[in-house]
Amino acid sequence: MRMTTVLIEDYALLRIAIQHVLEHGRGAGQVRALASAELEAVASSVERPPELAILGCSGVSEHDQLMLTRVIATLAPRNMLLLYLELDLAVLTAAARAGVAGYVAKSLSPDALGAAISLVMAGGQCYPLPVQASATPVRGAMQLTQRQEQILRLMVQGKTMREISREVGTSVATVKSHARTLYWKLNARNQAAAAYAAVSLGLVPGLREDKDTGPADPPA
Repeated sequence: MRMTTVLIEDYALLRIAIQHVLEHGRGAGQVRALASAELEAVASSVERPPELAILGCSGVSEHDQLMLTRVIATLAPRNMLLLYLELDLAVLTAAARAGVAGYVAKSLSPDALGAAISLVMAGGQCYPLPVQASATPVRGAMQLTQRQEQILRLMVQGKTMREISREVGTSVATVKSHARTLYWKLNARNQAAAAYAAVSLGLVPGLREDKDTGPADPPA
């Protein structure tokens, strides 16, 4: 049975755009998009709780906190992700207390949104990075080797360790060793968390081109 995602977003144009990204990305499965006014009517026709509910915040704190409560009470989603226009500490706190897995910006790239969904569905959380952390020049500080950059890029694309080992021409054990190093450098617990951090921090530029042209040749 395919995974079901329910998207609640009041701005029609934005709702269509996000739905398009979800349907053409990885991890969201079957997507049902609706406005907040349709929530109760749609919930009555849903046979089982969705695996993921994505709520687009309006930017009005009281309304967004109310919608958070309504979505949880009405849909009882297994996982939930909030998309914000401007960071609201009251909504962020309410989301964390309610067990919401993520609170991310609507300005995310399609790849970052896909990575956030993968992270949430893997049991992880994605909340805004602290200001001081986001201001750190991570790329220079990390000093990734060419092989690590290649493996990180393939991890972001959702490749398994075995698939990566075939593409780069090395053993699974070696790939896992590189992956553990990347997890440490990105302060990530698993591949999904590492992928989200890498995309959010801009460590994998040209990801769209990779998808169009296929993987690059491994380094000599």
